[in-house]
Amino acid sequence: MPRPILRRLCAFLLASAAGPVLAAQNDQQPTDFISLPNGTANVALYAARQSFDGLWKNGIKTPRVEGSTNLTVLRANWHFSLGEEGKYTIAPLVALSAIETNANAPSAPLLRGTASGVGDLRLGTAFWFYSDHANREYLMATVIVSLPTGAYTPTQSVNIGENRTKTVLSLGWMQPLGSRWVLDLVPEVAFFGDNKEYIGINRLGNSRLSQDMAYAMSGTLRYKATQAIHWYGTAQVNRGGATQLNGAVLTGAPDNTRLALGALIFSSDKSQIQLRYARDVQIENGFRNTGEILLRWSTVF
Repeated sequence: MPRPILRRLCAFLLASAAGPVLAAQNDQQPTDFISLPNGTANVALYAARQSFDGLWKNGIKTPRVEGSTNLTVLRANWHFSLGEEGKYTIAPLVALSAIETNANAPSAPLLRGTASGVGDLRLGTAFWFYSDHANREYLMATVIVSLPTGAYTPTQSVNIGENRTKTVLSLGWMQPLGSRWVLDLVPEVAFFGDNKEYIGINRLGNSRLSQDMAYAMSGTLRYKATQAIHWYGTAQVNRGGATQLNGAVLTGAPDNTRLALGALIFSSDKSQIQLRYARDVQIENGFRNTGEILLRWSTVF
């Protein structure tokens, strides 16, 4: 394979291997849209395994790259009531992650790699400007900033940290549809800083990786089978997010569509377990999520 192509693929692995493959950056889950009483803390522990393949270009896969990522995340937020009679709620949050990822490329050995370590620190806050607890209707906004604190080695083709800042703005709307159905809608926009320390396989010095603004729209329809068990399905559309290396196009926008099926099990009034399976059903550019299993435990104090 020509070295310029290898260099571009290495750069794209650096830009994408650490996080969810070409997906919404703020992966909000069912029930995340509910504002909690003043002084309440919410802690969630995630474990996920994702497989991916690529590199896709204009809907065609070439060359062959396959890999997997194991992800563990601890997220905590604290809810505080504001305004007259606690009309509004604000919830600062922090998320810490540990990641192990592996990429294998039979036709391009230089793209092979394994990395593990602590991911980038994420800090943010959610703000509810409408909460109707009686009718279970909520409308909120979230801002999350990812800081370049994760493990990163410029010359590796696979890394854990992204070595750049990332800011994600999203809205969340939860609306019951009758007594058993609930609809969640989540529009999102993400802004990316530049990675100015990419070196790559040619070892010729630092290069600049940059990424266009990315957009996502997610919709989740949840069915309350019983008080303790809820089933749900999610459709997510991702657009934008094309990547450049030193100003030249590295890969076009992913333009991918992701579907997921999941279940919520409420073990008590304060705790729940969630299991979800997701995969991309369409993609134009980048790496495709070929299967993801996520397990989440969440509780409030």
